[in-house]
Amino acid sequence: MTSLLNKVINALEQIVLEVTDPNTGTVKWVEGDGEWASDLFPKSSNQQPFTINEDTPFLLDFLFDAKSIWQAADNGKLRSGLWTEITQNNKELYLEAIAIKHEQHNLLVITNQREDFEFQQKTKQLAREVLLSYDRLFLKNEYLHTRLLSILKQPPEQSNILKALTKVIENAEFAVLIASTDFTTNIENSAAIKLFDQDSLVSTEPARPIEIILRLMQNQLPEYERILSTNSSWDGELCWISPPSTLKWLKVGFYPVKNKLNEVENWIIFANDISTIKHLVQRNEQLALQDMLTELPNRFSFLQMLEKHIASNRAFYLLYIDINEFRRHNEFYGHDQGDKLLIELSKRINSVIKPSDFIARVGGDEFAIIINNIDSEKACKLAIQRIIDSINKPFHSTTSESFNVSISIGAANYPKDAQSVEELMKFVDLSAYNGKKNKKNSIQFYSQSMKDASHHIIIIEQELRQAIKNNEFELYLQPIIDIKTNCINKAEALIRWNHPVKGLINPDDFIPVAERSGLIIAIGEWVISRSCQIAKEISELGFNIKISMNLSPSQVADDSLFSYLSACIYDNEINPCLLELEVTEDVLVDDYSVAEKLLSKARTIGMSVSVDDFGTGYSSLSYLKKLPLDYLKIDRTFIKEIVADDNDKAIVRAVIAMAHNLNLCVTAEGVETQEQLSFLVDNACNSVQGYMFSRPINVDYFIKLLNEQSL
Repeated sequence: MTSLLNKVINALEQIVLEVTDPNTGTVKWVEGDGEWASDLFPKSSNQQPFTINEDTPFLLDFLFDAKSIWQAADNGKLRSGLWTEITQNNKELYLEAIAIKHEQHNLLVITNQREDFEFQQKTKQLAREVLLSYDRLFLKNEYLHTRLLSILKQPPEQSNILKALTKVIENAEFAVLIASTDFTTNIENSAAIKLFDQDSLVSTEPARPIEIILRLMQNQLPEYERILSTNSSWDGELCWISPPSTLKWLKVGFYPVKNKLNEVENWIIFANDISTIKHLVQRNEQLALQDMLTELPNRFSFLQMLEKHIASNRAFYLLYIDINEFRRHNEFYGHDQGDKLLIELSKRINSVIKPSDFIARVGGDEFAIIINNIDSEKACKLAIQRIIDSINKPFHSTTSESFNVSISIGAANYPKDAQSVEELMKFVDLSAYNGKKNKKNSIQFYSQSMKDASHHIIIIEQELRQAIKNNEFELYLQPIIDIKTNCINKAEALIRWNHPVKGLINPDDFIPVAERSGLIIAIGEWVISRSCQIAKEISELGFNIKISMNLSPSQVADDSLFSYLSACIYDNEINPCLLELEVTEDVLVDDYSVAEKLLSKARTIGMSVSVDDFGTGYSSLSYLKKLPLDYLKIDRTFIKEIVADDNDKAIVRAVIAMAHNLNLCVTAEGVETQEQLSFLVDNACNSVQGYMFSRPINVDYFIKLLNEQSL
């Protein structure tokens, strides 16, 4: 039987390895043979364990993801998807790996997909294969993009970044370029040189690949200026014509690599030659004008229709629809479910627009609609509301799991806002981009004021970046009073910005910009560092006061947050029990697994955890019993009318009772009157904060309060 099994495995061009140590990538041979396997692992022996290393970088990356399968209690499996490895003998292998957990065995099955790959190449003429080939390029770009980002963000002193980057991108079968902020090429692989090879008879100094790509983007993309000014990523198609004989269609990915100050340090650029696919598509008129996934008109068809509408000189509205956080949806549910969502969403939108309107899929998760026979913004809003209503209904995965999505819609009018295809597309793109920042359903009509507001945000972002460099922030403390002792036992740390011209700026005026721009990570680290310094200063004065710090969603998702927090605690030589983390309940629900991991680590070292603004987020309370929590903070909106509003009274009573049943303490925010305090005392609230006791104050005045309290 074993002999037969080995023959079958060899016939399928598979090898089976047992993973003896998932952390180091140590494996031993179980079954399988073949010349390709020896080329892939030249140092392996069928009898001796060996370690999978950087010689097979894509497989090494997959092992990291597979740990979650092998270290789980239950059986399971994870597929890598198809990837290409270049062996040391310069052989090209098309491989797929499956990580399997079965009872006590951790297995890794690797299949040589050469025959499948060759078969797929031969069947490109089929329309469905055109779509699959296109999607495969996207997946390969995504995978390599993630890997390059992880390398570029490593501290230079900890790794030979240049060597690692060169090794990874040289194995890629498509063009990969890494450029500096001024688009000077740092690294380009041989595939990039080959793709953009030009006839030496045409030019004695042929343009570099980066120069060609930038010129094509500038000439063919209405959103080019917005991409560069906002340091945004972009992916799409470009057509390269270079006389006398070059005409290539390129699938291009354009990605910034940013530091904690949201400054671009590098650009990663991918380019794939999809000319064969485009040629096959253009041989069929229907395929040339149709999006194969949704069966809607494609971007090319849409731009043709937009030109016709402008030529007719009749007024219309142009809508640009972008799905919020679609990439995150793909990562969570998988690309197949992402495709299913796009199909369902397109059907819903198509069902609520008029037959005279025109809808097309113009990008990965982007749709455009020409709304005809509407002469006012009010009428356009009604049409948009029908679209939003159709999107608001839950979607369902193939496993019947229910989920919701939100969209951002940009709108512009012809001829009032613009008179050309390029301007209209640029303006609706800018409008949708502005609405996308709040991650909820949004409608943004193009206007000069919107453009001015965008410019204002850019200025604030620039000033914030300078403020971080110049240390222009200050931490204020708002006392939290223990009801039983009537003494200060905690303080919430609240940041203020000492602007050199505008004076003291409250966080409501700059934190949203910091969050959207990515600067919140650097600002959050400053808050953590300063909070640790203050906790040490107060502790050395003999006071046992806990400092509570608010975490933004971006900080919770930041993999390096806990290590930074631990380093600050160590450097300041303070007891972690003097610190508390505050997170809002929407963060707990949106990023449950990430939040649970972070908060568990924090509590393990002695920190406490509080849920801020409780009651304003989600109705599901299941996370309260699952997550490592210590405190609930009842939002001030429930405290404000607590004396006069019976509903607020009932809510506060219920929250306090529920929290105590879960062994959680309760803090009430926004306490301003004696009547409010009396109600909270009567209902066993644990602690309070608000203007009745103190506004947020600087550290010196807070210490003065502590000294007065101890007298």
